[in-house]
Amino acid sequence: MVMFDLDETLIDRRAALKAFLPDQFKRFRDQLQGVTFQTFEATFFALEKEGLVDKQKLYPRLAAMLGVGSRCGDRLLSDFQKRYPHFARLSIGALEMLSALRARGLKTAIISNGHTGVQSAKVEITGLKDAVDLVVISEDIGLRKPDPRIFHLAAERLGATPARCIFVGDNPEADVLGAEASGMTGIFYSAGCSWPDTLPSPKYSIETLVEVLPLIEALA
Repeated sequence: MVMFDLDETLIDRRAALKAFLPDQFKRFRDQLQGVTFQTFEATFFALEKEGLVDKQKLYPRLAAMLGVGSRCGDRLLSDFQKRYPHFARLSIGALEMLSALRARGLKTAIISNGHTGVQSAKVEITGLKDAVDLVVISEDIGLRKPDPRIFHLAAERLGATPARCIFVGDNPEADVLGAEASGMTGIFYSAGCSWPDTLPSPKYSIETLVEVLPLIEALA
């Protein structure tokens, strides 16, 4: 069984945001008077911390820092939740890789931290829903990675033991170490990012999704 993180693993989160933010700024230009797009985008990414900050916390902070008021922050958040999923971009080779795993008789799953509405919409819009056997979203079950219980639940729903599961993700602590703590094999998907010097080096790592199947076959 092979499981995956969603954002910055199967989906290119930063590419989606780089496409969405100009669109959002254009539509809210009248409410963002005195704010340049460069400031809007730079402040957003500074607050977001590579996707680790919940957008329900980010947008009120963004509005405060830009001096546009809490009502504008609320509207921006609502707009994000409704429109952002339509800007979701698959990582290169994601669907092809999932298809190849299925062709080998391997079940696949997505485990994602996030809000059900936004994450489910991205999975649906990108075609990932039909490409995997299971989707587990943290808000649905009240558990978040790296809690081992969310990994155990996914394994149970796939009818597998954690020891027979592999998890691929870009977050060293939430994805890789969380999976390993649950008894799974963790694979670090670097996506151009480096592993922190403060953590023990990952046992397995890849730079592209094309590498997933060869590595899994080598581990079999």
